[in-house]
Amino acid sequence: MASGKLKPAYISRLCGELYDTVSSGMSINDGIYMLMGDNDNDIILENLLTETAKGCNFSAAVKHTKAFPSYVEEMIDIGEQTGRLDSVLKELSVYYNREEEVTRNIKNAVAFPLILLTILVVIVVLLLTQVLPVFDDVFRQLGVTMSASATALMNIGSAISTYAYIIIAVIAALVAGIVILYNIPATHETVMGIFQGRKLKRQMSSSKFASAMSMTISSGMDIDESLEMSKKLCDKEAVGKINSCQEMMKNGLSFDKAVQKSAILDPASSRKLTISFHTGKTDEAMKKIAKDYSEKVNNSVDEKISRVEPALVIIMSLLVGFVLFSVMIPMLSVITAV
Repeated sequence: MASGKLKPAYISRLCGELYDTVSSGMSINDGIYMLMGDNDNDIILENLLTETAKGCNFSAAVKHTKAFPSYVEEMIDIGEQTGRLDSVLKELSVYYNREEEVTRNIKNAVAFPLILLTILVVIVVLLLTQVLPVFDDVFRQLGVTMSASATALMNIGSAISTYAYIIIAVIAALVAGIVILYNIPATHETVMGIFQGRKLKRQMSSSKFASAMSMTISSGMDIDESLEMSKKLCDKEAVGKINSCQEMMKNGLSFDKAVQKSAILDPASSRKLTISFHTGKTDEAMKKIAKDYSEKVNNSVDEKISRVEPALVIIMSLLVGFVLFSVMIPMLSVITAV
């Protein structure tokens, strides 16, 4: 039995491979068996094959692993009931591939400033502990003392050198604690929420809504069923908007107008939906809207990086410049005296 939920990248790859086998005319059991040949150590495939070999349908086998998100379980169940399992697998692969891409970009965006910050700290520590003492020895030989600011910085560097092991141990403990906390779902969501900000969070929510609607409508579900299923992927704010949309539809408003009034999508995307809704191509429009939102999310992440990177570079330059300037003042006095 698998422990924990599977990552989006694995779900996307597995659903994509199963779609290839099923769409070619193979049974789902044969498809899993064929994939097992290339993935002998895949515990998920082993569990799926064991269950389907007993005569269980694929949706029951997926639920038995307890490793897939409930949304995947329900969508596969719907796919089997409607005879559109291949379409569901394809849409799930596309959705989770998009989810993985967005998550990866956000993680990279968080990691990049941390790397720059680490480099900044290392450079400053080297200047304080290695460079300033050398200049201090040179100045002493010339009969000159360093400036008060440079002396203070050198004393800080001396303290760092003296208590280096303690400082390293404390930093290591803090890093370990941060990693542990970050891997706790609640803490992870909080950290990601702080980084995302309201704009990026709203874009990601709209992207999930559009993806879910595209996937469910393409799988043969009607608008009402698709709206209900989309709640499983969206955050609380988006779920509230979907509830509002459903209420307006009950009062006689069309789907596209209800989406527009509930502000689930931005005005431009709502207009695209209105045009497609009246031509019977809602699923295609939702797929295009989801793709557009993914691009917006990636652009927003790049925009955040473009703001953080120059700020850290400026801070690094100012700190290094301050240390060097503190050293150059007594150096200038020596040159002037000569």
